[in-house]
Amino acid sequence: MLEYWYAFPFAIFVATFAMVTGGEGAILFVPFFIAIGMEPKFAIGTAFITQLFGKSSGTIGYIREGGIQKNVALLLVVAGIPFIIMGSYLTAMLKSSLLQFAFGIATMVLAAIMLYSLGEKHEAMRSRKESLTNRELYPWLWVPAIAGFLTGVFAIGAGTINMVFLERKMGLRMHKAVATVVAVMAFTALAGAAIHISAGEVRWDVAAFTICGVLIGGQFGPWLAQRMKADSIKLLFAALTILVGIVMCYNALGMS
Repeated sequence: MLEYWYAFPFAIFVATFAMVTGGEGAILFVPFFIAIGMEPKFAIGTAFITQLFGKSSGTIGYIREGGIQKNVALLLVVAGIPFIIMGSYLTAMLKSSLLQFAFGIATMVLAAIMLYSLGEKHEAMRSRKESLTNRELYPWLWVPAIAGFLTGVFAIGAGTINMVFLERKMGLRMHKAVATVVAVMAFTALAGAAIHISAGEVRWDVAAFTICGVLIGGQFGPWLAQRMKADSIKLLFAALTILVGIVMCYNALGMS
């Protein structure tokens, strides 16, 4: 029963980073699951169920700390959910090697997007708005739709893309953007997890440890986000993401 005990501290570490940056823990969870012997589809399914608990815990944490823009979160969820469902069914059609290679490419693209959001020159934009109206978001609902589709296929995308969209394009304050995206990801993870559970593509023996870990990290991350600059965490997270992407692509080519 304790064979995968090491997934517990790993999950605390990943969830804490993900809550601070608004990114997806699945960027690190999926490669980790594959490394311990899971098929990519099971790795993605297990990542979804892990993120469901982690982001739900993080949402509770951000409700306590404040910052979730409810109207924004609702629009992003409504725009993204149908495409998450479409992407999740596409996952079942892809060969394991192709899915792993595509995941590696997707992680490097998301790392580039995260790095794009860094830098002092954007500080004024980050602190410009305390909230957004629905009317401001309507012309841009294709962004969460694309993010939703990528999330459906790979369990990643909704966090990083929506985060950079809200912060960089719409000028929402960093803390509010992160809090809102964490709430959005709780719902997107629910949609993805439901599909993979129905297909029997979740390794519960591993998920039992990662779920416990993300519940802790989900509470610690929002507290930490209030007390440090997120750019340094983003930079480290992006570096890890690029490394993961390279390794995933290399391993996938070896499987071909």
